[in-house]
Amino acid sequence: MKRIVLVVRLVLALLACTLGLVSQEAAPTHAPDGRAPQLIMPITFPPRPGAPFMAIARMVSVQILPDGSTVTRHSERAVARDNDGRIFEERREFMPGSGPEVSRVWAVDYMDPQAHTQHRCYPMSNYCEIYDYYFGMPRMMPAGLQADKTTYLTRELFGTETVAGLEALHSRETFTLYMESVGNSRTILRIVDYWYSPELGINVQVKRHDPRDGDQTLWLTDLTQSAPDPATFNLPEGYRMVDLTHTGAVPGPVITRWRPPARTPTQAPPQ
Repeated sequence: MKRIVLVVRLVLALLACTLGLVSQEAAPTHAPDGRAPQLIMPITFPPRPGAPFMAIARMVSVQILPDGSTVTRHSERAVARDNDGRIFEERREFMPGSGPEVSRVWAVDYMDPQAHTQHRCYPMSNYCEIYDYYFGMPRMMPAGLQADKTTYLTRELFGTETVAGLEALHSRETFTLYMESVGNSRTILRIVDYWYSPELGINVQVKRHDPRDGDQTLWLTDLTQSAPDPATFNLPEGYRMVDLTHTGAVPGPVITRWRPPARTPTQAPPQ
């Protein structure tokens, strides 16, 4: 009988210790925190009618760390444009290293310049968000000292080269950020080389060097000037559609219309 009592006491003591450890581990030691992801601007494809193409857009990013070591990431994704100027773009996750692994698709964009809509569809969640789509070519920044008086732009032209089977104009922009223009203790040089195809109206290759971001190389491969299969622009079936346009009047089977949450008079307006 005494042995049973001792065993029971021992079990209860061990259980109490375990519960104590669990409660200690469950107690928070700090507030939520995180790390902002590095965003890399992809090659832009304007909606030019009559200039169709299909290609694989590739990117390699080499980030240089303070100790001289590097972090390399890469991605590749399918892109296309038809004769009407509609654009199809995959969005894939970055993979470590420089290849050849292909990451999963996290989103697919369908841009229609005639309907002025962009559908961004998420294969992992089976839903699409619908946005207004209006594309305007940005004005080129003039060379020389900028209006802020702390940055200077130099532009160089190197002539025509053949890239991805197309004639491309090679140019370079050197953007000088003088000391303290962005909180920097030394002058920063951001250098970007462009290979631009006048025929397609797109950059077929871009090389960026910026000490804040490292080296980024973006280029197109497997490029053909054939129109993609019209089925490329068919929206996936069975997806829930979430209308985020300014009118909420997108034709088709839109199921959800996003609206801002209602506020009571006691609530302060959002900042």
